[in-house]
Amino acid sequence: VEHPEPRVRSLVAQVVGAYALYATSLLNWMSSHGLPSHSRSQSEESQTNETQQLPHELKTSIIHSQKGRRQIHRVILASLRSHLAMKEPSRENNPSAASDGALDDTTGWRALETNLHALASYIDGCVGNGFVGENDEEKREDGAISSGSYLLEEAHLFESHDGDGDGEWFLPGLQHCSVVHVNRHVRAASAAVLGVLIKSCMRSRRYSSRETRDYLEDLLVESDSLFRRVLKESLKGTLADNWSQVRMAGSVLCRRYVGALMRIYRGRKKAAMRDGEKVDEEEEEEEEDVTVFESAAGDLVPMLLPRMCLNRFYIAQGVKLYSQDTWKTVFEQQKQSREGEEDTTATAVGGGGMGAVARNAAPLCRYYAKMCDADNHAVREAACQGVAELAQKLGKHSLYAEFLAPHVTILLQALLMCFHDESWPVRDEACLACGTFCLAYAEECLPELPTLFERWTEQMTDQIWSVREDAAVALGDAIAAYGPDMLEKVMKVLKQSLPAAKDQPAMSREEYKKLQNDMQAHTGNQLYSCGSLAPKLRKGGAGRIGCGNCAIDRPKAPWEATDGCIYLMRELCVRFANRDHSEREDVVLDDNTLLPLMTELADSCRLSHYPQSDDLRTTLWRQLPPIAGALGKRRFKSLYLDLFIELLAKNLDDRCGTGASQLSIHAAGQCAEELANLIGVGIFRGRLEAVGREDAFDRVMEERRRE
Repeated sequence: VEHPEPRVRSLVAQVVGAYALYATSLLNWMSSHGLPSHSRSQSEESQTNETQQLPHELKTSIIHSQKGRRQIHRVILASLRSHLAMKEPSRENNPSAASDGALDDTTGWRALETNLHALASYIDGCVGNGFVGENDEEKREDGAISSGSYLLEEAHLFESHDGDGDGEWFLPGLQHCSVVHVNRHVRAASAAVLGVLIKSCMRSRRYSSRETRDYLEDLLVESDSLFRRVLKESLKGTLADNWSQVRMAGSVLCRRYVGALMRIYRGRKKAAMRDGEKVDEEEEEEEEDVTVFESAAGDLVPMLLPRMCLNRFYIAQGVKLYSQDTWKTVFEQQKQSREGEEDTTATAVGGGGMGAVARNAAPLCRYYAKMCDADNHAVREAACQGVAELAQKLGKHSLYAEFLAPHVTILLQALLMCFHDESWPVRDEACLACGTFCLAYAEECLPELPTLFERWTEQMTDQIWSVREDAAVALGDAIAAYGPDMLEKVMKVLKQSLPAAKDQPAMSREEYKKLQNDMQAHTGNQLYSCGSLAPKLRKGGAGRIGCGNCAIDRPKAPWEATDGCIYLMRELCVRFANRDHSEREDVVLDDNTLLPLMTELADSCRLSHYPQSDDLRTTLWRQLPPIAGALGKRRFKSLYLDLFIELLAKNLDDRCGTGASQLSIHAAGQCAEELANLIGVGIFRGRLEAVGREDAFDRVMEERRRE
């Protein structure tokens, strides 16, 4: 395990696990052929001993294999302890922030990682359920018997001692490696060791006596257990680690630990019912008001639940999907017992996941607010998504809305802080979340409404199109929440910004392309690796951890304000232009209001004196079909279709030499097809004939039929 070649060390770890599995499997076989077993009664053991006897040589050989297995374990522990005693940089004082110290953070730390992998393989390979006698020759040096179960053989490692015993360094050392150690591979490997320890504990309890089973379960359940305290701190650190690799290892550990706690809780509850123990009615009612997860995890819930929630939105797909699956596993409506029967203690009791979140809203909101100010931009983005989910699901729930209401102010403040983030996905999610909060908690958000409105209108002109779109969605939410007063403010902004494209400076496509390919403008800038932890995306001007930052910020362009207004027009038409389907009865946009705005929009999109005008028209063609659908066939055909038909036909025909991009041509074709299906293909083609562009439409429709 200390070989200089890392591939050799990795193979050694696998061999260690294979040998442990071989030796303990022999032990199980031996136990079933003549030696006592934890899982058999004394009468069965006596009968077996009388009828079956193993040859002395075979028995001796198996016992020697156990001694060899334990000797390997002692070597691993000795190497692990010596590596833990080495001085390594802490995460707070990490030289990897400079280029000359990067190896300390991105490569294996000596043989410590390999020792942890070897230990995990060894523990996972110890599948024994019996023991090899009790005479002095067969005992370990410390007096323990060879049971083949790691937690029973090495019980001294899980006990606190006042002296210098193994219990004083083993579990604290694993906690140090998973939380404090500078190397991410070591942190992930340590979390894996803790996971296989839980697996070994749950495996051993199946073959143990009642007393031994209670001892093993108490290691995981009792609050004063050293093992439980180490698991708590390790989960707290790994589930919030900046490295996705460590966060994934923490998520695996979390699922395994929570699953173990829930199985123990159900098992003890069923055992109590079998033993005829009386259950206090008040206590039983309290248990029905919470989920099995809350009852089983106890004081771990305020720490675990917020991290489990946030990781469902984490940017790394592995962490996100695994955490979502864990959530479904823990809070699903139906639980299947080990025998395949439906479990009557299903976690739907207590409201499932939504009920658990509502009852723990205080620690969850504090954690989300803290993560909105995290160094990692991916964590800030996930926190904003989590806050939006709270507003969407709890805020609109008749039973649970009141649980979140006291925390709306702190969440809004956290979101307002994210509006200035240099990471556009963070700004995007914060913008949407604020709009959702206004819908769910209109009164509570009213004091912050002026600030929110200012931020939304700023986002309407952002350099990123999706941020502009979501700002329009948020303004639509605000209108739905506050009615005509908010509509008046929005209409004022819309009328002011809609013609902004007319102020875009003239530029030819050749000049634009020359500017993009100017080597001088792109020379000498700092380059960043995707895997680096150098400060990148910043929030509020402070250095933050991220991936993909550039210190140069492009100024906003006037045409982008018009582009944002197209999304806002879509929101107004879809949500408030139809009297029968308006989200508010007192907010209905008639044609006297919409027609001048649509006319101004068509005029702005006809401009072509700047190269980005093609992008503006692409947005128009993508948003025009939902606008037309909301207005209705008759209304759109009679008043609005003629405003756009000539421009659409011109964009369809790329043979005219307009220099339109393939994106805008494709968007125009898609728009033409959807509008034709809405008002009728014959009617739409007739309108095109009036401007002499029916051939382009026929060609586009034929291409789409072939596709």
